[in-house]
Amino acid sequence: MPSIVNGLFAGRAGISSHGTAIAVVGDNISNASTIGFKASRAEFEDIMAGGITGGTALGSGSSISAISTMYEQGTFEPTGRPLDLAIDGNGFFVVAKDAQRFYTRAGNFKVDSAGFIVNQGGLAVLGFPANGTGALEPLNINTIEQKSVATTSVTISGNVNASVPILAGPIPDTQANPPVTTYADLNNAAAYSTVVDIFDSLGETHTVTLFFFHTGSNEYTVRAYMSNEEVDVNPTVSGFPRLIDATLPANFEKVMTFGGDGQRTAPPTAGTPDIQATIVWNNGANPTEVSLNFNPFTQYSATSNILSIAQDGKGIGAVTDVSIGDNGQIAALLSNGQSALIGAMGLVNFASPDGLSRIGKNLLAQSSSSGEPIIGRPTTGTFGSIKSGSIELSTVDIASEFVKVITLQRGFQASSRVITTINQLLNEVIQLA
Repeated sequence: MPSIVNGLFAGRAGISSHGTAIAVVGDNISNASTIGFKASRAEFEDIMAGGITGGTALGSGSSISAISTMYEQGTFEPTGRPLDLAIDGNGFFVVAKDAQRFYTRAGNFKVDSAGFIVNQGGLAVLGFPANGTGALEPLNINTIEQKSVATTSVTISGNVNASVPILAGPIPDTQANPPVTTYADLNNAAAYSTVVDIFDSLGETHTVTLFFFHTGSNEYTVRAYMSNEEVDVNPTVSGFPRLIDATLPANFEKVMTFGGDGQRTAPPTAGTPDIQATIVWNNGANPTEVSLNFNPFTQYSATSNILSIAQDGKGIGAVTDVSIGDNGQIAALLSNGQSALIGAMGLVNFASPDGLSRIGKNLLAQSSSSGEPIIGRPTTGTFGSIKSGSIELSTVDIASEFVKVITLQRGFQASSRVITTINQLLNEVIQLA
């Protein structure tokens, strides 16, 4: 049969549970400025350990069944720093120390002395390097795939003027040895010219000059030239143009024809270049197989101009900065003006993120309650996108937390008062003796 003493146990339980809940609120408030922090909540439950009065079970107070993390989206604070990353949506960043992996929403990363992207505690940030195996690995911004050094493909788009006079006579020959034709001779014969910088296998930059000759009605002939001191064997003079790959007449030039609407007629099929050239360098670099594509190109009665030039090949340059896209792809900006893909950030999610264990330093660890990690890339599946130049702020609402403190304080005080009151009643009983 329950007695008044049962109220003492209920009061004690109330003090303990409200004290724990106040500690949770204190933890939240102290982390109001912690990057990527998710507020926690104490979950109360009743205790049934007493007897039965009038067929109704009598409780014995309350306890804390769990401390739940509220995984809400935090507010983004713009910082302008490329390695400040925030996740807009689901997922956690993955960091590692040796074989141990941890998870975090705090994306205030940096680069260590070896070039690895790390968190503020020095743990390596994991992702998918461009030259990796497809598994999560540390990301190093100084790792640039060397096969991307040489240029193999150039695509140019633009317009050639339909109103300029048609070339009278043949295109000047540039293959005499010693050279005779100059760049000035080609400029006088051509309707338009432009230059493209390409890289050889050693990363050295070379300039290819493209001349557009108006060789007929609705017809332009394009030829590509290199300076002779870069391709001649033991050159005795320099500064003269050489037609690239002149030993293959079918490949070193392109005759572009246009219709009455200014559009190209019979352009190459997809995957077939306009000019396929082999450039044999005299600096020790491997011969370069380069494809030149003129797409799209038009012929209107307007000033000849180039709209865009796109090419592969990065050359050799030091990394000066990094850029990270919404899909997590990391590009290195090089000192030679080029960019190179380093890899992509990796994200991980869990069937039950609430089951992750807090271990401090903004880190979470897998537990039996969280399930196995689901690995993916930003913007794929259920994973969120990456916001570079921003950090995710704490989800703690200080105003709400202080309201909780007031209610929890009242619960704590009331539980204490229950014990005091019952103590007074027991004193009355003792005085009856």
